[in-house]
Amino acid sequence: MRSNSYWTILPLSLALVAGTAILPGCGEKKPPPKPVAPPPPPPPPAPKQIDVGTLLQTSKADKRVQFPQEKAPVDDTVALAVINLASAIAKGDSKAMGGMMINVGKDVLDQLVASGQWDESTSKIEAVRVVELIAPTAKPESFNVSFAVQEPGVAYLVRFIGTLDNGRYVFTGMPGGRKTHARANQFDDGIFD
Repeated sequence: MRSNSYWTILPLSLALVAGTAILPGCGEKKPPPKPVAPPPPPPPPAPKQIDVGTLLQTSKADKRVQFPQEKAPVDDTVALAVINLASAIAKGDSKAMGGMMINVGKDVLDQLVASGQWDESTSKIEAVRVVELIAPTAKPESFNVSFAVQEPGVAYLVRFIGTLDNGRYVFTGMPGGRKTHARANQFDDGIFD
């Protein structure tokens, strides 16, 4: 038979063992926390639009060329190509225009010049306004530009695709739509059809 001291010691031992399991720092250790990855770097800032007002002045653009700042691209070579094309149209400079055109656009220009329609049409121009420019990146392979050409009492749309070719942009004409307005700036809403 066991002594009473055994039964007295057993509950005391169990209480001590159970007590150590709940004491802080005793028992199983918690695994160390997983390292926290640093936050990702912030995205690069969006490219800033160039200042077209300054570029219009330094490029000696025709005074009838209108290039609203809100249509400005992020690339000055795109802007300069657009300004040069608009100036050639405004001046009726078929030689400069021909040097920028490729494909069917060049053939159409040659036909207009030969028939006298080029000089007749361009002599009436009051304004050439950039109303759309889709060139979201710097040095794009291609971009779209739309001009509203204003003559007395009517403005109409002419559109081009600019394509990078040997470091410079050349243009192909696109259908301009049939919509007209009284003033070129009325095309600023972007509704062309």
